[in-house]
Amino acid sequence: MLKDHMFEFYFDQMNELVFLAEVKNQHLYYKKMNKAAAKLIRCQGEAGMRLESVLPERTYRSLYPYYMKAMETKKPVTYHDINTFLDEAEAFETTLTPIFDDADNSTHLLVMSKNIQKLKKELAQSMEQYKSLFMNHENAICMMDLSGKIVQANPACEQMFGYDAQEIINSSYRQLLEKLKIDARALPFHHIIYDQSYSKEIQAWHKEKGKIYLYVTNVPIIVENEWIGIYLIAQDITQEKTAEIKLENTVKDLANMKYALDESAIVSVLDPYGTIMYVNDMFCTIFGYEKEELIGQGKVWRGQVKSITKEGVIVWSHKTIVPLTDIHHRISSYVLIQTDITAQKKLENQLKFKAFHDSLTGVPNRMMLQKQVQAAIEQKERFGLLFLDCDNFKEVNDQFGHDIGDAFLIQYAHRLTSCIRACDEVYRLGGDEFVILLRQIERCEEIQQIIERIHGELQKEWSIESCIFTATSTIGAAYYPENGESFQELLKQADQALYEGKRQGKNNVNFYKKKPICSRFYR
Repeated sequence: MLKDHMFEFYFDQMNELVFLAEVKNQHLYYKKMNKAAAKLIRCQGEAGMRLESVLPERTYRSLYPYYMKAMETKKPVTYHDINTFLDEAEAFETTLTPIFDDADNSTHLLVMSKNIQKLKKELAQSMEQYKSLFMNHENAICMMDLSGKIVQANPACEQMFGYDAQEIINSSYRQLLEKLKIDARALPFHHIIYDQSYSKEIQAWHKEKGKIYLYVTNVPIIVENEWIGIYLIAQDITQEKTAEIKLENTVKDLANMKYALDESAIVSVLDPYGTIMYVNDMFCTIFGYEKEELIGQGKVWRGQVKSITKEGVIVWSHKTIVPLTDIHHRISSYVLIQTDITAQKKLENQLKFKAFHDSLTGVPNRMMLQKQVQAAIEQKERFGLLFLDCDNFKEVNDQFGHDIGDAFLIQYAHRLTSCIRACDEVYRLGGDEFVILLRQIERCEEIQQIIERIHGELQKEWSIESCIFTATSTIGAAYYPENGESFQELLKQADQALYEGKRQGKNNVNFYKKKPICSRFYR
């Protein structure tokens, strides 16, 4: 049983409400409570009182079955309710964990109540920030699921396309292209769905204003490592494109004038020193010469360029450079047209970062791991995969709550990152499962040194909100190309090695082999 000083040490610094309840003759008694719980019920009763004398009768009758279920099944029970101790009722998530005596009888319950109203408010605030970014962005943004259905469209779509957002939502991808009169071959559905990033300059039609030009980019929507949809981001480049077309027409007009001259006369151009700079086709035909390196001809160039202002601010722009030539095909000047796409680039980078990084720890996720491993395989690079999980992590969540558990995982990821080389990287797959990609492996000793640093670093004391922890980790290792030729195969072998390590005993490393799996323990 938890002694008073142990109870205070573990639970008094927590924001959650923690009670120790005893069951006697089908009655429930408060035996201990942390500071947060004592503060909450200061006017309702004290430790040692029966629950029915502390709680309102109706509340007690609704909660009593959960307590009895935890005692009878000897398993944790979680329920949600409205805490009636507060003046303003708030939603709580409560977990009842049975505590056993030496005879394996459950005589007490550890009751932990977490205010989920605050979490909902924080989530709502985060969603509002995202919604503001989505709704107020100057570029048109549509959200599409993997079946091709448009599920959301921001207000900029109406201004850019002439269609109300409600006319776009619930349309299929093909119907959207038909509305905007976009050639489906210009934006093939399979490129939008299967390419992680696809950009294209296309022609479309505004509902009322006619032809427009768009620069379209797709960005994947990934939630918990699952690809669930696509952001379609469109920037209106009509003004820029119209100016470019006018310039191209002017160049064509000049070219036509030159053509007329070339058809009627023998033309050559010499520099002041008498060197031939240009000859036309008629000159070559009459005198029997071939054109060689007499002319330098430029072409129209388009692309995205990153610049830095005088103040050191990074600015992204979409630029088009059109060379203007004289009648001798010599470039006389360049016309530069540019559009500021800094906001679009920032949005793309934010969405790409979220798509390929873990939202809790900030380290790359499974999607990024697969991408990097496939690139290493294509380059025939020798590398290793370390599959790790934290031994007994569930006990951290059960005893200290999910907030402490999340802080624990963040610290765990940071410690792993501090143990590896600059060329290696830590990835989180989910829960307490992490993978380390070891690049450019030349000697097995390099891997062994990293593993030893990991075990040594994790077993140092951690301090999280006055709670002291030490940790151990079981590791499964696999190599390329010895243990597999694909990402899925290598990850499976590393996972199998980890499983074998758990079976043999925790806090060790196993190197995958078909028979047997060799292991090393760290105590």
